[in-house]
Amino acid sequence: MSNVATPTNRVESFALNGVFAAISFALLAALPFATRSGPDKSGWWTQPWTMPLIALTVLCIGNAVTLFLAGRDLMANRPTGDEVAAARAAIFGWFRPIEFFAYFLGYIWLLGRAGYFLSTALFIQFLLFRVGLRQRKWIVAGLAAALALTAIFRWGLGIWVPTADLYGLFPDAMRKFASKWF
Repeated sequence: MSNVATPTNRVESFALNGVFAAISFALLAALPFATRSGPDKSGWWTQPWTMPLIALTVLCIGNAVTLFLAGRDLMANRPTGDEVAAARAAIFGWFRPIEFFAYFLGYIWLLGRAGYFLSTALFIQFLLFRVGLRQRKWIVAGLAAALALTAIFRWGLGIWVPTADLYGLFPDAMRKFASKWF
């Protein structure tokens, strides 16, 4: 492993500072809606909102200072075209993990509607298709993985998963079987 440090892209750093600042200020603004006061007999330091308020205030101040300094540096030393292009590519690269996180949220939503095995099989097949693995061997491998995950978590470990809405459409005996095993 080499000790050669790659230079930081200032434009990307500024954008990332902006994202962190926006998130920290949004969390600070949401604090009154996310917490309640405790008993009035206690001091303000025992209230549930005290430590989040202190932590988020420090975070907002730190992010604001960092964002200001990064912006001042960019204004003093204009970025090169290569630096802007590299930052643009890196920033668009941030969207891929967000895209896959959205797919995972869809999978979590589908669990309560289609059941563990069907949701897992569909999720794996969708991911395989999304990353370009469309050959028959990958489809079969994805189905085998879904079956293996079901065998491990539902059958082997007995992990409880809420009964899927889809199972309500089945006859009683089939619904009980699907709820227990899939």
